[in-house]
Amino acid sequence: MGSLRDNLYKIAQMNWKNKLNLLLCIASDLQIIHSHKLVHRDLHSGNILQDNLYSAYIADLGLAIQSNIASEMGSEDIYGILPYIAPEIFDKKSYVTASDIYSFGMIMWEILYGKLVYCDREFDNQLQIEICRKNLRPTIIKNTPQCYINLMKECWEKCPEDRPTAEEIYNIFTKWKDDEKILLELSESEQVLKDVLNTHDSTYIESNYRSRSLQIIFSRLSIIRISNLGKRRADKF
Repeated sequence: MGSLRDNLYKIAQMNWKNKLNLLLCIASDLQIIHSHKLVHRDLHSGNILQDNLYSAYIADLGLAIQSNIASEMGSEDIYGILPYIAPEIFDKKSYVTASDIYSFGMIMWEILYGKLVYCDREFDNQLQIEICRKNLRPTIIKNTPQCYINLMKECWEKCPEDRPTAEEIYNIFTKWKDDEKILLELSESEQVLKDVLNTHDSTYIESNYRSRSLQIIFSRLSIIRISNLGKRRADKF
């Protein structure tokens, strides 16, 4: 059935037990990848494949790398799709398993709302600056399930050490699947989510969602920093 990206609109209409089962599949694969001390480094909805709507598996491990090797690599090795890349990577920090967790948080948002993250934005220097310097994160619509939102926000934490592990996420979804109180909280949001699906524009610029080298983007951002620093110094005198 193609990728998760291809099926987001249909997935967003599924009941919560099926959504949780889908999220469990993805979290399970990510847990396995991390248990082998690997970092995926290019996790996004286009790299999650589906045989049916209710299950999925993480694909395209071409950029996966041992975490100890990733720790020795610098910012010149940035490759992927801008919104899914953890902000610390643009600050010349190493890829770690928590960098994949940030990407997983973006996938959670897409499954919740049935559209691609930042589909209404240009993937340019300005977006990069807002994510890295102003802590921009995707918009959360009022009255969507708080337990889900809280976990998603934990995945988006600026500090990698504050994000949950893939194993913790897997255990949370496993618990939620059999917790009637949580299922009730999730189901109470279904009408709100249906309204979102009925009103949003699902069009997007396809070329934005292709993995690419982001070395040039980062270099230009560095030039902006230097220019601003020079301007501040000139203004001072």
